[in-house]
Amino acid sequence: MDPVNPTVSDLQRQFELLSPASRIGKSLRSLVAEGNVNPDEILPLIRLEPLLATRILREANLLHERKPEGYLSIEEAITAIGFQRMYDLLGLYSYPPSSDELSYSSDHWKRAITCAVCMETLAEKHRLDKQRAYTIGLIHSLAEAISESTRAQSRELGSLNNRLKKFNHSSLCFNLLSEWGLPSALIDPIRFQYAPLDCQTTGKMACLLNLAKWITGVVREVDELPDQASGPDLLVLNLLGEGEQTLWNLVTDVSDSLHLADTLLSGNYSAC
Repeated sequence: MDPVNPTVSDLQRQFELLSPASRIGKSLRSLVAEGNVNPDEILPLIRLEPLLATRILREANLLHERKPEGYLSIEEAITAIGFQRMYDLLGLYSYPPSSDELSYSSDHWKRAITCAVCMETLAEKHRLDKQRAYTIGLIHSLAEAISESTRAQSRELGSLNNRLKKFNHSSLCFNLLSEWGLPSALIDPIRFQYAPLDCQTTGKMACLLNLAKWITGVVREVDELPDQASGPDLLVLNLLGEGEQTLWNLVTDVSDSLHLADTLLSGNYSAC
């Protein structure tokens, strides 16, 4: 794969080779090994795994009999494909075919989960679909995670302008997910995550994703936005009627939710 200008085909091939990040992978394998698993125990773990969630969304939205508007959340997609197929995918995906297989990086995994929790929290506050918002947050950086899944690629990409990289990855992610049949209501916010005011279809959700990325950058101490250090976009804040102090308060709420996710990965399914 060209590390500087990967194509959608490149990303598709690399996606099929990736295994889960180490910690969530262990949790998935433990669940499969138990055999007779309650669906209520599987869903919380799928919500913490971007690659498996994407596979389920892809399979559901490529069904011949899918509903016209498509399936806009992990929960809807699981209902569409059925529990047995979900369990089959879980079993196939939890055990990589080789020990040297590439894995989703721990850093990207933590950032994806953080952004998803941010989106869910913001969506509830703004009376938008929480499940769709969470799903968008979980898969919004898929192209970046795939293209930087090897050390060699990360080194070469590191020399590129940060703003250029991020806009390129958002476009690639949109094109990749569009190729897999995911509906525009789910992927348009991903396309416009760095320029949410340009989104004509799902503008409010795109604005929430932009803010969620800023909060993620604060929580994870990384530059999620090209201008992370400058603070959240004031125009976006004004359009949503948000104050910057409110977002700082959300940092605490998100940290509490991430603690619940950590509890789940430790095997306490009743905590979530």
